[in-house]
Amino acid sequence: MLFATAGQGWVFVWMVAAGPWLSLAADLAFGAGAAAIFCGALVAADYGRLRLFDALAALLGFGLCAAALYPPARRAGRALSRAGRRIFVTIGGFRWIKVIFK
Repeated sequence: MLFATAGQGWVFVWMVAAGPWLSLAADLAFGAGAAAIFCGALVAADYGRLRLFDALAALLGFGLCAAALYPPARRAGRALSRAGRRIFVTIGGFRWIKVIFK
């Protein structure tokens, strides 16, 4: 077995095991950031008092953002993806590219 490939199975196992922990850390960081934004807005708007009205308003704002901003952003992402694929296919059709990557 080549030296560069020896032990790669264990490296793969360790990286798979590290993946769930990395995902957990990212989720915790996102939750902490979202909570900080919510608390900061609560302090700025109502001196830190939490009432049902405030929580419902925050949920309504989240819902409006998700309904109004997410679909157009998703469409824009798809359009960019399609444009990137078209550019890649066009460049891939050039003769000099075929010669270089022959």
